[in-house]
Amino acid sequence: MGAHSITRIAVIVISVVVYIAGITFNILSARGTGPFLKTTANISDTYNTQITPSGWTFSIWGVIYFWLTAMLIYIVSTIFRRNAFGPMYCSHSVLTYGFFICWILNVLFNISWLLLWDREVMIAALIFLAFVAFTNYTMIFFSCRGLKENSAWLYKYHNKDLWCIRILVQNGLAVYATWTSIATLINLTIVVSYNAGMSKSDAATLSLSLLLAEVLIWFVLENSLLDKHVRYILTVYPVIIVALSGNMTKNFDASAPGINSVFTASLLALACVLFAVKVCLVVWRHIKHPLYSDTHTQEVTSQMESASKQ
Repeated sequence: MGAHSITRIAVIVISVVVYIAGITFNILSARGTGPFLKTTANISDTYNTQITPSGWTFSIWGVIYFWLTAMLIYIVSTIFRRNAFGPMYCSHSVLTYGFFICWILNVLFNISWLLLWDREVMIAALIFLAFVAFTNYTMIFFSCRGLKENSAWLYKYHNKDLWCIRILVQNGLAVYATWTSIATLINLTIVVSYNAGMSKSDAATLSLSLLLAEVLIWFVLENSLLDKHVRYILTVYPVIIVALSGNMTKNFDASAPGINSVFTASLLALACVLFAVKVCLVVWRHIKHPLYSDTHTQEVTSQMESASKQ
């Protein structure tokens, strides 16, 4: 039977402590107190763009942090639970050291972005926000790789944990990653218009074009090459829909819609269609083409029997 790993426990504890620090900085930035000179919303109003969404849209941060908190609670719970091979956090563990290192870096990048945004250092803020999005992608990668190695085992003996990884970890991080990707594009719009001198209209068109490319590339990859890894990640499109809806409520003028308003409306319609197609594909594949076969379950059964004899 496996023993506890002090190093792994330490990494999990550090991840929780850093996250609490990150939440604290986010609360202070929203209020414009402590190390912050202004509120995050005031800075956003100062650097308004044609794709900046309505204020209500940013309430999605509450959803993000609620989801991430639930994810961390689940991760901490694995310290106190065991499987046939030992403690769950280090025996057939899905989340590796790489995952937690990226998590810690992510929160530190987030805090750095808040401070740079507050000081209106927009180019540096863009770089750090891009790092936040990138580390989100890498965490999803690590979780998918870890799940690939252990999913058949979890499916057979710890199905609830399999779905906790999918729902709390992967879908929670997908919400965070999608929103920070969109926020990065908004930050890019600010930099190219306020720092580089591009017109606000062209800057917005640039970012909307990048978003369109990202959405189409993701849709193709997730439903082909990456299907077996990301099949049950469903939260990307709802976040895009919320962001674009917030853009529409703030910037769309029905009497005289501009090119970016039409672009945004078209993107919103596309996101809704792709989300519907994605859900239908997941349901159909879940029934007709499940990820785990009898061969997989037989292999993990033999592993379990061997472990029980030790």
